[in-house]
Amino acid sequence: MPTQLKSWMIYQLLRRCPRKTLQAVADVVNPALKCDFFRRLPTELSLHILSYLDHRDLCRAAQVSKQWRNIIDSNETGWKELFDRDGFQLAPGELQKAIAQGWGWQDPVGALEGEVDLSQHSRLTSSESELFKSAAKSEKSDKADSSPTPKIRSSKRKRNAGHSNTERSKRRVSFQDLRESFHQTHRSEGPISTRTKSSTGSDDTLIHVYDTKTGKLRTKLEGHEGGVWALQYVGNTLVSGSTDRSVRVWDIQKGICTQTFYGHTSTVRCLQILMPTETGEVKNGEPVMMPEKPLIITGSRDSQLRVWRLPEPGSRRYIMNGPAANEENCPYFVRILQGHAHSVRSISAHGDILVSGSYDSTVRVWRISTGQQLHVLSGHNQKVYSVVLDHKRNRCISGSMDSYVKIWDLDTGACLYTLEGHSLLVGLLDLRDEKLVSAAADSTLRIWDPENGKCKHTLMAHTGAITCFQHDGRKVISGSEKTVKMWDVQTGECMQDLLTDLSGVWQVKFDERRCVAAVQRGNLTYVEILDFGAVRDGAPPEELGKRKLLNEAEVQQLLLTEGE
Repeated sequence: MPTQLKSWMIYQLLRRCPRKTLQAVADVVNPALKCDFFRRLPTELSLHILSYLDHRDLCRAAQVSKQWRNIIDSNETGWKELFDRDGFQLAPGELQKAIAQGWGWQDPVGALEGEVDLSQHSRLTSSESELFKSAAKSEKSDKADSSPTPKIRSSKRKRNAGHSNTERSKRRVSFQDLRESFHQTHRSEGPISTRTKSSTGSDDTLIHVYDTKTGKLRTKLEGHEGGVWALQYVGNTLVSGSTDRSVRVWDIQKGICTQTFYGHTSTVRCLQILMPTETGEVKNGEPVMMPEKPLIITGSRDSQLRVWRLPEPGSRRYIMNGPAANEENCPYFVRILQGHAHSVRSISAHGDILVSGSYDSTVRVWRISTGQQLHVLSGHNQKVYSVVLDHKRNRCISGSMDSYVKIWDLDTGACLYTLEGHSLLVGLLDLRDEKLVSAAADSTLRIWDPENGKCKHTLMAHTGAITCFQHDGRKVISGSEKTVKMWDVQTGECMQDLLTDLSGVWQVKFDERRCVAAVQRGNLTYVEILDFGAVRDGAPPEELGKRKLLNEAEVQQLLLTEGE
């Protein structure tokens, strides 16, 4: 039916309807006509749409609503490009005046025009009670400003800087030193070692915490609305990142979510809890610690990094239900680090330095306390998958899809060495005990000297891409599609096949006593624990090498369900 005819028929129907019927129709039609598309679109798409407007139109758009104003004000890069294009310049003395007043400015001095966000510095040092007071004051100010007027921007000011059974073969698990002997079929990544507890995150939105020694479930953490792709914990505090774009902080002992942070507009792909460490400097007779307070750093597919204060144990609950109109209203928010043009795949931080690797083929170096971008390390010609910091030598190391490993000088940003040898994607790096180990999709691992970049050994025995590994300076344990192997770091020889006849290996982690591997057998994923100390503890010979299922009845039920 032609559109004109449809309109005519609807018109004829409506003109014959009573007022009550018209009111019912209006209740359906009016909300659809008043839809704010900026509220439904990801922030990056909204900013792209706004990039087609000039500064006059942007100022008019900022008067539409608080939501539009906050989006437009947050577009620091867009405003900078407009000012530069139209020839705007800072008036004499304006920068110094703004700094004195405590605004966040981008410092125009220096080759890279690095951002020095002075307005947020107090959030790195204040007590939590002061953070909440500051956030409450900011929120009160926002509520009072219900009719915003366009802002005339004369400079580059920054205001704020046991899981489900379905679709098993397609899911991922993030875990930290798993001590569970069975896990339903989910892929695994991102372990951090611990002797007392282990946690697993999965695409079914759940996080499970197990007792390391017994393998029993201690608690199940529910709250995420998407898959959990990043996990790390310190003491009793666990932090998780998800495809639902949120970052959650959990009290493991109580089994509850204590804080929820929103801000990312896509999957939180990687995170790190950064604890204060000594810098080697002394002030007023006390060692200088950086950062001054524990932080959470997150990297996302939205190309941004975000810095948050790590809540202190016992802090009051703070649950965000969605992105805040003004991020300064979140007392734990510190700043956004913008610069990457594609997904942030890997991060590594120590002290006041953060290194990030991205699918835009660059590695970027940041100063955390100011948000300043110190270097853009360009040299890879394909996606960067892994970065590590060599803080002792003031260097960083990156691995890329271009098959190269590069060692960079953090002082100058220069590439010191390009390590050649792999023939496919280098997705994993680990540096410890003066040994750098890389793993690639070409089925090999390589051991390098981090001082001069020379290859010491090539570990060749796997038949598929290396999906995971760990080393402690003496041995390497690695997983590929069918086996988990243990290698001697000193000789490069394969010492033993720890697990065989597998369908896949998602992750491995070990300490001096146990090795934990998340592996797939058939259509189920098992978390298997190998106890290196069993013989020393006097375990009977007949028990050595024997697999035990803690939840055999559940496994049988799953297998039966699979068969049906």
